[in-house]
Amino acid sequence: MMPERGEDSLVELLDRLLNKGLVLNADVLITVAGVPLIGLSLRLLAAGIETMLEYGIFEQFDQSTRAWALEHRVTSPTLMAEEETKMNFFGSYSKDQGKAWNYGYMYLTNRRIFGWHKAFNKILYEIALKDILEVVLVTNVHEEKERKELCIKINNNNVLWIHAPDIEDVHDALISKIYSE
Repeated sequence: MMPERGEDSLVELLDRLLNKGLVLNADVLITVAGVPLIGLSLRLLAAGIETMLEYGIFEQFDQSTRAWALEHRVTSPTLMAEEETKMNFFGSYSKDQGKAWNYGYMYLTNRRIFGWHKAFNKILYEIALKDILEVVLVTNVHEEKERKELCIKINNNNVLWIHAPDIEDVHDALISKIYSE
């Protein structure tokens, strides 16, 4: 790399740093009363990951990180024995009367309805179909807009609220599964 000079804006400086990189070499000698005590030889490389990989730096780290991510990536939850997915969709849910909404993938199976967080491979909530007392499609106001939400009453007096773009289809499928069991 050839040194370059010029009056650049901060954006151009960052762009140059990420695309071309920066190398600093420093030799530091710490002395007290003319007696050398500590010697440091420092080398600093700063660049974007793509630039580092282009020069062969961090190659092993990048490969091992990508391999780990692929190995630990789960795209769908593990179902129970004899459980079949009837419907899955992306939506939001709330457990506290629709006040705080969380997002995730929702699954309706022949045994339960549950929320799934793909990034953490975690079940967010889970309700057995036999525990559902009532399913009601209601219109509520969320962020100053009217929208339809599904209110699911559970036998332990808890309520789960679900919202999805095709919430009417979710309602119909859930009612169908509850009454077919």
